[in-house]
Amino acid sequence: MFVDEVTIRLKAGDGGNGCMSFRRVAHNPKGGPDGGNGGRGGDVILVCDPNTADFTDYKFKPHATAKNGIPGKGSNMDGANGPTLKLKMPPGTVVIDTETGNTVLELVEYGQEVVLLKGGKGGMGNTTFKSSVNQAPRKYTPGQPGEEGTYKLILKSIADVGLVGFPNAGKSSLIGLLTGAEPKTGSYPFTTLQPTVGVVEYPETYERLTMADIPGLIEGAHENRGLGHRFLRHIERCSLLLILIDMAGTDGRKPVDDYKQLVEELRLYDEAMLEKPIVVVANKMDEPDSPKNLTAFKRKVRQPVHKLSCLSEEGLPELKELLRERILLEK
Repeated sequence: MFVDEVTIRLKAGDGGNGCMSFRRVAHNPKGGPDGGNGGRGGDVILVCDPNTADFTDYKFKPHATAKNGIPGKGSNMDGANGPTLKLKMPPGTVVIDTETGNTVLELVEYGQEVVLLKGGKGGMGNTTFKSSVNQAPRKYTPGQPGEEGTYKLILKSIADVGLVGFPNAGKSSLIGLLTGAEPKTGSYPFTTLQPTVGVVEYPETYERLTMADIPGLIEGAHENRGLGHRFLRHIERCSLLLILIDMAGTDGRKPVDDYKQLVEELRLYDEAMLEKPIVVVANKMDEPDSPKNLTAFKRKVRQPVHKLSCLSEEGLPELKELLRERILLEK
């Protein structure tokens, strides 16, 4: 199960109460006030953890509360602060306040830690209120409640390359060949039902880049048809888009129409998508109709086209090197 959207309820710890106490010992039966202060409640901190992939843990446990501060005690003993509650989040997490609809924060850097909710302040013991005119104060204050809120967590995957294409274009096969990932593949549409992020390794130079495969888009994806928004947001942060075209024209589709429709869906979702570098790849070049379709495609599309066959792996090494040049060498 891959969970890229979930709503959770969080609460920071309450502050411990202050203490009202007076020193009472044999040699000093009417000692002064000695009530300690309460400890501060624990904060709720979100941590960007590269080893966390999605929000599965929070789907089954959507509530979390930090520990309260410890109340103060006599003998001027202050209560301990409540420990912070650290929640691990995948890189690319967007946190939205459900009450206001505003984005509170985004986690994009590994190891990044952000205090989302602050714990309540501890109450003051009666020692704090001692003065020259009030030697035996009976005043103390309770701890303050910790902050709380309900938040929607949305994952926008962070990857160098975003694979874009219609169902059955061969995206899962390509990411499997390039990264060693093992997404489900098949000769029918919508084989991929969840985003997959794989790592392309370059052992000779000790370099690597990441590639995200999202489920195939359909017409109207920008209107959220076929969960288009949930899929498209996973390539918003990609540095480069790889548009994969089925050059065989499976099911009577015209490759040039597929390309134009994909570009239009990206534009309608967010025009900034088309400002990213784009690599166009013509897949299934082993099919009989592909060379003819490619010739017609090049007449209509003014973009360099890389030829590829995921079946025979022809063009795969060249594509891998092209991605290295466009991503790693231009950083």
